[in-house]
Amino acid sequence: MEFNKLINTLYTEIGIKTTLYQSSVYCLEPIIKLSESQAKQMLDGDGQSNSNEYKQINSSTGLAVNYFKILENIGKIEGLQFEEKVMKPLRSKGGKSANLDVTYKRDGKLYYIESKYLEPYYSYNEQNSKSYFNKDYYDVKTSDKEVWYNLFVEAQKFRFYNFSQICRHLLAIYRKHKDDNELHIVLQSVIWLMTDTFIDRIENDEIKDSFRKRRFLIEKEAKSCQEMINKFLEQIACDNIKFESLYYNDIIHEIATSPYITEFRRRYFL
Repeated sequence: MEFNKLINTLYTEIGIKTTLYQSSVYCLEPIIKLSESQAKQMLDGDGQSNSNEYKQINSSTGLAVNYFKILENIGKIEGLQFEEKVMKPLRSKGGKSANLDVTYKRDGKLYYIESKYLEPYYSYNEQNSKSYFNKDYYDVKTSDKEVWYNLFVEAQKFRFYNFSQICRHLLAIYRKHKDDNELHIVLQSVIWLMTDTFIDRIENDEIKDSFRKRRFLIEKEAKSCQEMINKFLEQIACDNIKFESLYYNDIIHEIATSPYITEFRRRYFL
């Protein structure tokens, strides 16, 4: 399904005007404009190939920008940055740095966010490369290498939830902050749970049913992922890093006092 076109059709029905970019990609300006430094971060990040990519109406980064800029605007977070290159997860010669959609500080804690919008509904949990199953590449204590290896093995078994990617992010964050014992870190995977409001506007009943089934499985895997990662962090005695699996649908109350909440709800069928 071409989600960009579908969302544009639904936007037209409720009076949201988009801009056509290239042949069939519809874009929308963010609810709150990025600062100059944030706009530069977006262009420099691995997840964005041009200045309009995060403006695409089906963009996961765009969803994160809209939510966390509102959170910043009402003074709940500080130090908001986008497309943060943490560091390489492995100490092998190749590979890229882990690229997180959002980072910010709140109540003395450092937050790293991986955002997902529609990907879980049309793609699958990716398989990690062979390098992640070579224990010699783990920059961790020797006694912990087997536990990290087992986590990556378990991640491969998930079908829809991005467990494999989360493992890479977690390893990169752990590697960067393993000596920062006083710094409390929270890694969050925040996804949009497809709403009935969105599903009910799809004409094909078979597609509707498939989305409802996948939504159920995504929720089930998200819960298992959170339990497994936090149990793993206990095993390696990592007290300063926590993992949370969240839904934009459930954290919207955080921006309830913002004048922009109505527009956010409209854009994301909440």
